[in-house]
Amino acid sequence: MSSPEPPPNPEQKPKRRRFTIDFEPLKDRLQIRTWVERLKRDLSTGGYGALVSLAVHGVLMVILGYILFTVRDEGDGDPLQASWSTPGEKAAKSGRKFSPIAMPINIGAGPATAPAPAKTPSEGEADGSQKVGVAPVDVSQALQSRNPRTRSSNLESLGGNSNAENAIKLGLMWLIRQQKTDGHWELHQGYPDPGFSVIRTDTGATALAMLALLGHGNTHKNGDHSEAVGKGLKWLRAIQDPQTGDLHDLRQEEGRNGAFYAHAMATIVLCEALALTGDDELRPSAEKAVKYLLASQHPDNGGWKYRPISKLMVGDLSVTGWALMALHTARMAGIEIPQDDFVRASGFLDSVQVKGLSRYKYEPTSPDSKASPALTAEALLCRQWLGWPKTFPEMVQGVKYVTADENLPAWGGGRRNVYAWYYTSQMLHNIGGPEWKRWNTAVRDAIVKNQITGGSGKAGNDTRGSWHPMSPPGDPFEHSEKGGRLYMTVLCILILETPYRHKPIYSEGEVAISNPQTSGSDR
Repeated sequence: MSSPEPPPNPEQKPKRRRFTIDFEPLKDRLQIRTWVERLKRDLSTGGYGALVSLAVHGVLMVILGYILFTVRDEGDGDPLQASWSTPGEKAAKSGRKFSPIAMPINIGAGPATAPAPAKTPSEGEADGSQKVGVAPVDVSQALQSRNPRTRSSNLESLGGNSNAENAIKLGLMWLIRQQKTDGHWELHQGYPDPGFSVIRTDTGATALAMLALLGHGNTHKNGDHSEAVGKGLKWLRAIQDPQTGDLHDLRQEEGRNGAFYAHAMATIVLCEALALTGDDELRPSAEKAVKYLLASQHPDNGGWKYRPISKLMVGDLSVTGWALMALHTARMAGIEIPQDDFVRASGFLDSVQVKGLSRYKYEPTSPDSKASPALTAEALLCRQWLGWPKTFPEMVQGVKYVTADENLPAWGGGRRNVYAWYYTSQMLHNIGGPEWKRWNTAVRDAIVKNQITGGSGKAGNDTRGSWHPMSPPGDPFEHSEKGGRLYMTVLCILILETPYRHKPIYSEGEVAISNPQTSGSDR
């Protein structure tokens, strides 16, 4: 094992490194003429064919209009269904196969058109509410606390303790034992209580395991598990589509729910490894992954979904949160992101916010009643990275909602929800203060207490160091029975790593740490 890197000197301002990359727009995979073009062709030739074409397309337009105005997504509030497209997404498709790319992508060159001037908190709207301009926070020191020396010397003050550290190490050892010889992990097999086969994704499993390893300060250059990280990075880069940059391993089955979760998580992995080590061998893969992510955003409404999105599709908050975190991590690695992409993403967050309340729902068309603590915590975390002050009234309201007594961490009674805890822990860690301390103590102790510390360590029966996904049953929207033991174990580890996985966005006595340049990294 190589020696850990020395801690950064707080007196020394980090060097500013900025990388700008231009990409030609990806070509459409399939050139399809619109029904209008076909109708014009038929009319120009005259005859029976034109009448048939007109009648058929008229019926199709009536059917499509009915679908668009009457169908609702039955999966509202259920971000991890064991299926491919959601019912609402299927209804929105017109029957044409869309190109995965809906607009030209030019990473680092700024927006194609200037966004509208952002309002400041003092500028009111017609309904009396306030809006905050989009100003992504400074990310230059975001990963600083992962340095092993910094972490160990400041563990208690950061919010960790020795019990949590021992649980993390035991959990990481379980993950190491599950890694395949070629470097990947699997969700759906290989150990007791795996996930559902229908949501299998080796990219997703590998990215999850790698996030936990990187979160504890391991890289392919340093750390106790550098070899495992190196093998995982090699596997991810090998399965990436060299043309589009897509990292999902089951590209032939477009529309799987896990596809864009997997791609976004793997993008975070590549960008974190690049940011932590400066290894430019990783840069081409990271840049391609970011390119694909940006190309897959809704061109108008700013959300992401299970596949590259078209204008007729609708994004969801669950996938969008992972995609936004990947873009911020790209900034940590020195990859500039156009401001317009963040502005549109902020607009999507507006569309899923319950009016008058700082609560959030799954999709814009979801009923307001579907707002949940999990989705609210995820949205507020996105808002923080996009520049919301922690004292902004809607942030304060949201914090009160997710930390109400009925939402505090409890392992049993159907209340355990590691999916919600993952986002809530990060959001409260940024805010700090009594809310964070109260939450962190409760969630940390519950997770440590319920880790399996004994049992078998043999392949196929290995449980030692993991967490059981279904005993006891958690909240229905935890989805631990679908994700399985690896999903459950990684989320528990990531929650325990929260005190040092990212440096808090807000400092004591400061309202916000915003970067007025709004795009790019200050590395």
